[in-house]
Amino acid sequence: MEQPAPQHRASTPWPRRLRRIWPHAAVGAVMTLVMAWALPLALASRGVGPMSARPIDWFRIRAHAAVAGPEHGAGVTARRTALADLYAAFPSRRANDGFIDWPLGPLQTFDDWNLGRTNTHAPPWAVRLEPAKDEYGSWDRIDTHLAGWPFRAFAAESWHREGGRLGVEGMPLYRQALVLGVTGGESVLVPLRPLPIGIALDILFWASCSWIALAAPREFRRRRAALYERCGGCGFSVDVHAVHRPSACPRCGAAFKHDPLGFARAPEMHFQNAYAWLVLVSSLDIMLTAKILQRGGIEVNPVAAVVIDMWGMQGAIAFKFALMTWVIIVCEVLARMRHRAGVVLAVGAVVLSAAPVVWSLFLLSLHAVRGGDGG
Repeated sequence: MEQPAPQHRASTPWPRRLRRIWPHAAVGAVMTLVMAWALPLALASRGVGPMSARPIDWFRIRAHAAVAGPEHGAGVTARRTALADLYAAFPSRRANDGFIDWPLGPLQTFDDWNLGRTNTHAPPWAVRLEPAKDEYGSWDRIDTHLAGWPFRAFAAESWHREGGRLGVEGMPLYRQALVLGVTGGESVLVPLRPLPIGIALDILFWASCSWIALAAPREFRRRRAALYERCGGCGFSVDVHAVHRPSACPRCGAAFKHDPLGFARAPEMHFQNAYAWLVLVSSLDIMLTAKILQRGGIEVNPVAAVVIDMWGMQGAIAFKFALMTWVIIVCEVLARMRHRAGVVLAVGAVVLSAAPVVWSLFLLSLHAVRGGDGG
């Protein structure tokens, strides 16, 4: 008897794999930039940055500095925070023979040197520890700014002229950085020097988080449905919107496989795209309302006006999203009784919520055209 040829599972073509991967890679790239640029800048505007962190001093002791103490030797001051680091490399004090050096090689803390311990430290490889050989005596400090999370992805430098430690320091020379200003004695800048290894690891980390948050639950639901919600005899599949899974196949009567997580079954929503639009237009509505009230306008919706008068904008936000949640619940309940009625309610809710947004944009545009921004 002729044996049937073994069936090989077709491999997923590369174009399809790329279509699945690139959205998560894009999320990883965006989150890398947010954690390296946007979030540290937002914290810096609040006065929270590396300069507010506790300094850690490392020194390199030379023979000419050992007598006076490690503070006369070359060293590095490290200030570390969760999102950004600042490493300040400074040279040794000039000896009688004019010798000066920078903190290359193993570094020690003052306590380790004082107690004779041999503990050593080394800054990250991205930290600039010395200028060019012919400029050793021209610079007093080199600050290296590192940003990114969980790995440092970008770096920048600010070079300070000789005399800075004596209080005669002028404006530093910034390299590979976009300088936005100075807050609380700390330069607020965007580091632009890419650290390829850190960028790659950050993108991989955030892309993995994106996949875990989005693709993994979807894949889990698909596999669970294939195991417990599909009949092995006739291939009948339970409706993804069904609240309860039947114990047996409605078509052929075969018993479904027991699902150990059946108590946690969560059916899919019927109108997910409509709900996403509802959240968007509702958020725009409350933001534009706040902007109009800030410019001296009034709320024409009597219900919203009462809510704002009693609880302010915070109460209006809570009321808006509570109303939105109630609409979504009603749509889901109605769709299980009469699907078309649920569609009408979901679409109608989006249209009604979008109408005030369009009207608010028209009013703000009219106000701007008439030159009312200064009023």
